[in-house]
Amino acid sequence: MSKKAEEAALKAYPFIPLPQYDLRDENPTDGNKIHRRIFLEGYEQAEKDLALTWEDIPLIEELINEVHNEYPCGLSAQCFGEEVLRRFNELKNKN
Repeated sequence: MSKKAEEAALKAYPFIPLPQYDLRDENPTDGNKIHRRIFLEGYEQAEKDLALTWEDIPLIEELINEVHNEYPCGLSAQCFGEEVLRRFNELKNKN
């Protein structure tokens, strides 16, 4: 589990002990443990789903050339990158 996923899960579902019926129990129950585990699994799956792969590189290269051809006088590095990313995300969200 990634550190980022664990931190997000603990923020969403902090440790909340449930009332103990047996005061001799040395392992208090964490009321959010199941929810935190589900959150972690969902967060990690989202990280995997959003991660770039080698298969994305040809599309990114194509979009870089496309943006470069549409703005031959150039854009700032930030504007250029944002436009490439906007188009990439737009195409990925259609699929």
